[in-house]
Amino acid sequence: MRPARTSKTSTKSNSKAKKTTGCKKASSRAKAEGQQAELPTESEQASQPGESGEAEKNGDSRRLVILDGHGIIFRAYFAVREPLVIRRTAEVTTAVFGFANTLLHVINELEPTHIALAMDPPGKTFRDEADATYKAHRAPMPDDLPPQIERCRQVAAAFSIPIYEVPGYEADDTLATLADQAAEAGVETWIATLDSDLLQLVRPRISVFMYRPYQRDTVRYDSAEKVRDRYGIDPPQVIDFKGLKGDTSDNIPGVPGIGEKTAVKLLNEYPDMEAVYDHLDDVTPTRAQNALRENRDLAFHSKMMATIAHDVPVELDIEAATVTDFDRTAVLDLFSELEFRSLIGRIPDQEAPEGAVVSAAEAGEYDSVRTLPALEGWLKRARKAPLLAVDLETSDRDTMSCEIVGFALADAEGKAAYIPVGHADDGMPQLDHDEVLAALTPVLEDASIAKTGHNLKFDIKVLARHGVTLRGLTHDSMVAAYLLGESSVGLKTLALEKLGIEMMPISDLIGSGRNQKSMAEVEAKDASPYGASDADVALRLAVLFEQQFEDEPALRSLYETMELPLIPVLAEIERTGVSLDPTAFEDLEANLGAAIETAERQTYEAVGHEFNIGSPKQLSEVLFEELDLPKTRKTTQGYTTDAQSLERLSEAHPAVDLVLQWRELTKLQSTYVQTLPELVNTATGRIHTDYNQTVAATGRLSSENPNLQNIPVRTEMGRRIRAAFVPRALAEAEGEEIRFLSADYSQIELRVLAHLSRDEGLIEAFNNDEDIHAATASAVNEIGIGEVGEDMRRVAKMMNFGVIYGLTAHGLAQRTGMSHADAQAFIDAYFERFPRVHEWIEEIKRSTAESGYAETLMGRRRYLPDIKSANFQVRSAAERMAINMPVQGTGADVMKMAMLQVQEALGERDLFSRMILQVHDELIFELPEAEAEEVSGLLHEIMPSAIEMVVPLKIDVKLGDNWRDLAPYEAGVPA
Repeated sequence: MRPARTSKTSTKSNSKAKKTTGCKKASSRAKAEGQQAELPTESEQASQPGESGEAEKNGDSRRLVILDGHGIIFRAYFAVREPLVIRRTAEVTTAVFGFANTLLHVINELEPTHIALAMDPPGKTFRDEADATYKAHRAPMPDDLPPQIERCRQVAAAFSIPIYEVPGYEADDTLATLADQAAEAGVETWIATLDSDLLQLVRPRISVFMYRPYQRDTVRYDSAEKVRDRYGIDPPQVIDFKGLKGDTSDNIPGVPGIGEKTAVKLLNEYPDMEAVYDHLDDVTPTRAQNALRENRDLAFHSKMMATIAHDVPVELDIEAATVTDFDRTAVLDLFSELEFRSLIGRIPDQEAPEGAVVSAAEAGEYDSVRTLPALEGWLKRARKAPLLAVDLETSDRDTMSCEIVGFALADAEGKAAYIPVGHADDGMPQLDHDEVLAALTPVLEDASIAKTGHNLKFDIKVLARHGVTLRGLTHDSMVAAYLLGESSVGLKTLALEKLGIEMMPISDLIGSGRNQKSMAEVEAKDASPYGASDADVALRLAVLFEQQFEDEPALRSLYETMELPLIPVLAEIERTGVSLDPTAFEDLEANLGAAIETAERQTYEAVGHEFNIGSPKQLSEVLFEELDLPKTRKTTQGYTTDAQSLERLSEAHPAVDLVLQWRELTKLQSTYVQTLPELVNTATGRIHTDYNQTVAATGRLSSENPNLQNIPVRTEMGRRIRAAFVPRALAEAEGEEIRFLSADYSQIELRVLAHLSRDEGLIEAFNNDEDIHAATASAVNEIGIGEVGEDMRRVAKMMNFGVIYGLTAHGLAQRTGMSHADAQAFIDAYFERFPRVHEWIEEIKRSTAESGYAETLMGRRRYLPDIKSANFQVRSAAERMAINMPVQGTGADVMKMAMLQVQEALGERDLFSRMILQVHDELIFELPEAEAEEVSGLLHEIMPSAIEMVVPLKIDVKLGDNWRDLAPYEAGVPA
């Protein structure tokens, strides 16, 4: 195969027209003068030299596809209601995706050996010169389309597809001329288009691959019969058909009064328009005859405008169009930049030139370490490595119980080793697990050896269970990808998109579903290249992301000073876990069961009969058909019965509140009461949640397996669940009185808003340590703070927090029961009292629309391309996220900085106290009561100063015997 090249753009307007088949070509001059262009008849075409029969005898297997570029691009642009955009830059890519998708579909369906692209050149064509009204009705090209056309050219260039465009001619004319030349050379030629005009080109060796956007399918017109079956006319008659009927899309008038049926009828009686006029007196009905007679000049002018030229001064370079002659890495890089993730797997395979996409096994030199000398050799390499990637393969994904079955190391790009210690026998020896761990421990614990990995928190926790503390963490490719705005942080996706390496799916090793097996059951010879590639790719990504951080100093600082140091802190919290009171959960199970039965019985009594409350369809029938309650939105299951819809109907019938109560109780039962006791680790007696560092767009931590951040606090049953979380002494603090201590940031998001907006009213209220909601109500209602009633404060609180989420008058009215006018008046008064808040909101929307992202005080970004959407609802949602991100995200950053500093302080003081939970703005500790005062003092010293702001940060500290019964704790509060 020839080395990959860039695409050639052929605009050979001065070259001679290459001689094609024996057909008479309609010259542009003849068209402009209104003369009739002739095309060969079907019999003439079949008798021409170089046609299909002769080519088959000669064994010509070439197949050329010519893409109708602008036609495909324009249809793709207008086919999608909501534009596609690059998440990080907000660049619109709707038409580019459609073009690339079409190209890949053509490659897959037609399996061409050669591809060319015909494009409309800028400027006027001979048709515009002949008729100033040609396409004049079309709206100007949208502003965001020209850049997309250039992107489509980049796609073609990446695939090394030659682009043909000739000044003065449309793409239709150019591709027709190219098709003639290819057919004459014995090449099977297909034209990929959405334009039925091009069916006039169908003849032996030239076919049309037609997209039908409304039917969402394609049709192959590879013979005159196919065209006749669909349209009732032969391919050459398509020109006459357009001349008679016209074409509104191109502003070709045709003959007024002649529709599709009449045009087809005439062309079934006569071979072309000339013959129709030769026999005009015989044409029926009379109405059609009169229309033709009165519009003769218009008819032939329309036919001329619809006739595709075959004499464009352009020459086909068939070798330049070879499909396999492209740089796959260039395509991969471009698709990654455009975020066309769904298309990457469809890039055609080829003989891979250097640098192209390769499998992980081909990407490097991987050793399977089976002997002690080989292990010692790798230990020496590891000690000298400028960056060492570490990865573990384990028996399962539970870090608190899994066994290590193999260790992977990489010390340079493409250089990695796998040390199997617990895999299925493959006939070769495996080293002893304990012996390998002992040998690796000095390297793993050496902080002077810089280390990286992908999701290293997993490895840190597993190693810690085996007595090893991983030190020297300088990179984590999963965390780096998250901070840099990659839409996926998965190792295999990043490998493909960023490195061009296709990694083996884990399912290829362990299977899936019922047949899935443990990694321990995989033979060592099969696991070795898989494990080694994980380490190799993690190292390569670390190097790549390090380069990207060079251009993003704020993100680099966030990465190095916050996110990386947080990894071992989160690992320690997760390993510590939290205890449950099993007796309390047994009581909860019994009480919840009884409460659910009561709610069921009362619901049946309110309705008058039993039914399946959990069935949306049955519930919809009962509420909206039997009880005839006000209708909600219609769905496939009937009228919607979601919580938001039912809450609006709570006063319409007693059954509604009972259904909501039943749902809440059953959710508590299934999500917490029945599930949590089953998740207690048998070895530790505790529940160990996992904190996600790379999920929430705002930077907040999320919790899963189980989610301990969403346990209800506002309902009695939810509070009882919290009461079942109890402190329990760790082994080293045996005999001490153990308590829970919590530290909760007070109104942190409103304090962040005051800092970001620099609003004097908010700053003054916080500096005076006022009740911010009462102060807001006082200011908005223009009354003394002592006159503020509970309802006034409640509305002010909704507004204060609602501002952060872009609350509208409609939303405020729904939440408070106010009229829309009163809600709007309240919002107007709020912004009049706090004008800088309103100015800040407008500035955030403007800056986000300009940059494509909103950011926190510390530079964390959230990319919001939808803020440029033409759809009001989509754009408004993005604007609300833009307002929320700097506030909530900065609050998350404050919490993370506090966690780092608190954990460091606890370690320095050698306390028994342990941080065990992080729940939004709250930290929870398990500690001996004797340490409570010291820890409280530490928290009061550290947390309010985690980030310096223009208003003071404040925490509330509480102490108690369980998570529910935490009472204010004053000891340790600075004077």
